[in-house]
Amino acid sequence: MTIKDIGNALPANGEPLAQIVFWQWNRGTQEIEKKMLLNKGRKIHTGTMNSATSIVVRILKKRALNESPCPPIFSPDDDLSVHIGDHQITVSAHWLLSNSPVVNRMLSVEMKEKQERTLNLDGLGIEMEQFKAFVEAISMPALRNRTLPNPKNVVDLLKLADYFQVDSLKEQCEDHLIHCVEIPAIERLQLIDRYRLNKLKHNFMRCLDTTKLRAFFKANFAQLMSDGFISKKLLSELILRLC
Repeated sequence: MTIKDIGNALPANGEPLAQIVFWQWNRGTQEIEKKMLLNKGRKIHTGTMNSATSIVVRILKKRALNESPCPPIFSPDDDLSVHIGDHQITVSAHWLLSNSPVVNRMLSVEMKEKQERTLNLDGLGIEMEQFKAFVEAISMPALRNRTLPNPKNVVDLLKLADYFQVDSLKEQCEDHLIHCVEIPAIERLQLIDRYRLNKLKHNFMRCLDTTKLRAFFKANFAQLMSDGFISKKLLSELILRLC
């Protein structure tokens, strides 16, 4: 099979346009066969494909490294200092509170955070780089350019989007997880209850045929049946789907 971009070709050293992921179900797991990059205006030959092979296509965008992804807009009144461990970053309080009901509450009442213009996130169990990625994902440039989660940061972004109640980012993360074969299906299933991911749940319960779902259940039986791995309600629905 040949996959081709009909746009004008870039130099050979230009940035790739898309990533093509080839995968198939194998004994209850989504097994990646290979990954290929498609350059703008060029084509790739995939070779002979198995009828069971599925394809995920991701459009790629180069991201510039940004030490301050969401700087204050009306400094100094807009300054919000975020602390994680020994690291600190100054971001726009106005932009964060307009996107996050959680930050809005913190800065709208007489809490310590409002008085000192600080936010300490040590208790979240995250690194500063993860928070920067979150702030960048909800920044104005990201909204204009539609910067999307990727397999490496999607779980971290989901965790922060859920904590700060940024529904738009949480929805983007859920959409990505549905087709994120880089993360084992059993790990994505475990996220359903934790973050209330109804679309991901629907994908497991309704979009997978019974044969694949039964193979998945068999391959992960010990984990699924262990106490607290997933909720009893979700486990019951999964078993009912197999009947």
